[in-house]
Amino acid sequence: MNITSLHQNKDIRINAIYDILRHSSVTMGELSDMFDVSTKTIQRDYNEILKFNGIVKDGRKLCFDPNFDMGNLNSTQKTVLGILDEMAKNVGGEFYGRAHTLLSQISSQIDHHIFTNYKSETLSSTDIDKFIKFEQAIKDKCIASFTYNGYKYYVKPLKLAFFDGYWYLLVLDKNDNDKFKKFHIKSISDIEKAGEIFEIDSTLDERLKMANSIWFQLENEPFDVRLHVDNEYVKYFERRPLRTQSITGKDADGSIEVTVTVTYKMEIIPLILSSIPYVRVLEPQWLADEVKKSIKKYLKSI
Repeated sequence: MNITSLHQNKDIRINAIYDILRHSSVTMGELSDMFDVSTKTIQRDYNEILKFNGIVKDGRKLCFDPNFDMGNLNSTQKTVLGILDEMAKNVGGEFYGRAHTLLSQISSQIDHHIFTNYKSETLSSTDIDKFIKFEQAIKDKCIASFTYNGYKYYVKPLKLAFFDGYWYLLVLDKNDNDKFKKFHIKSISDIEKAGEIFEIDSTLDERLKMANSIWFQLENEPFDVRLHVDNEYVKYFERRPLRTQSITGKDADGSIEVTVTVTYKMEIIPLILSSIPYVRVLEPQWLADEVKKSIKKYLKSI
């Protein structure tokens, strides 16, 4: 990817500037030309981020301060870097190598006592390249084409999403009347930008942010599910709330009533089944009946 194509992604631009400044001193004007942005944008990058993370002015030029390391960071910044570094290990060796390098640009001595163990598929360098291509297409609002399970798709890419350990691309399928679909990113190949620009309703982006799981259905009308949560299980809903969750009542024994807005039954059913006997459906009745049916079917099979 040409460096000038990175200018619309601030995070990528900042990381690229770090790479440049670690090896040479460059003026803001030169960086402006490299990234095809205004000098005011580079100045803003410096004022808001760069000068707090090891980049200093030497006359008219910017350069990396070789003395900048963990000693310059406060305890909160050190902890955040440690968490990010440790979490990156769960995504795989190649991704961790890149992430660790970027974090090390901020600090030369990432040292922490943090351990994480969450389920996440590994990301290779090929997968990271897919992220870059799709993120640029999303920002440019450009139709993209790719191959998936042997079929060629032309889509309006909307979001890169992480659900339950897997990465997905959320799109509107151009050849299927803009139907909302999801594709497992690691299974996608032959990505190209088709060149055609599209527009998206501003309300669509807000709706996407309310997805509780990959089962989210954009075309469905949202509906509320009311749950009763026993007091022994309340802490799990408080520690890890769903995006559309709200606590609507609390009983004397410490149990609570929770309302979750969903677009499809499978957004909530897996959570209910995994939380039995501490969670039960109060409303709607048809969902409570479906959960009972699933439990009876399972008990009958064992």
